[in-house]
Amino acid sequence: MKKKKRITRAPAPTTKKRSKKSSIPTAMEYLLLFNTCVVAKEKIAQVDKVIDENVTVNRNRYENISSLVRLGNGMLFPTVNKDLFASSYTSFFDRFSAGSLNLSKLDSTLPNSLLNTDIKPQISTILGNNFFDGSSLLGGDVYSPNNFFGGGSSIPWYFIACVHYLECSFSFKKHLHNGDPLTGYTVQVPTHRPKVGHGPPFTFEESAVDALKLMKYDKVNNWSLPYILQKLEGYNGFGYNKKGIHTPYLWSFSNHYTKGKYVKDGVFSADAVSQQLGAAVILKRMEDRAIISIPRS
Repeated sequence: MKKKKRITRAPAPTTKKRSKKSSIPTAMEYLLLFNTCVVAKEKIAQVDKVIDENVTVNRNRYENISSLVRLGNGMLFPTVNKDLFASSYTSFFDRFSAGSLNLSKLDSTLPNSLLNTDIKPQISTILGNNFFDGSSLLGGDVYSPNNFFGGGSSIPWYFIACVHYLECSFSFKKHLHNGDPLTGYTVQVPTHRPKVGHGPPFTFEESAVDALKLMKYDKVNNWSLPYILQKLEGYNGFGYNKKGIHTPYLWSFSNHYTKGKYVKDGVFSADAVSQQLGAAVILKRMEDRAIISIPRS
């Protein structure tokens, strides 16, 4: 009796799941975009006008807000129950808060031409502001992350300025959270803010402090350029990257953006052109004019 030959079947090929590419640019991609960003010549005058008439003139006010976030708001605002800062919409803000969307570490071996590591970070000061004298109050460097006022570094004033532009079009009559009027609590997400121990109306400062602390920006220790750009883009979302274009929220009026725009929530038009100035373009032009110098890492 002949033995039957055993037929061995080759194992079915295993299909590897392709990992989806994140729609969030990496730190290196942000650096490369910023370093190669060129403001459109025909738009330079318009960009400078925004910087001169809306950004730099309000620098002290933005620095005061940064100082209040850094030092705590107890000196100006009544103490409130800690539970009041809880919100059912905190999870929404967590998407773009300080603890989320961590950037990958930069490779220190990369050339300075890309990272611009020779540029030193600008150190802001709160001395001589309208609220208090930082030197007499603290007797030292209030921006040290090791002092007893908290674990983070001061929020750069120009970051607050960009958020103010993107959310409020530089109006000091609106909430920094989402652009709702200061005459009442916020209606859009996050709702019913700020939590400052009293009802409306609210000042821009107290609402801005609430917004920045809600986003946990008072805990941030490293305000590098990639981090700043990521958080600014996060305010509007990362949907443009899925469309294969750079977000006009950052790059409008530069060589990195031509057209393509969400004309309303969930509706994208490939031919629409954003008329809003990009936040990264504001920062780029301010560096070109030596108004600021943003640390790269």
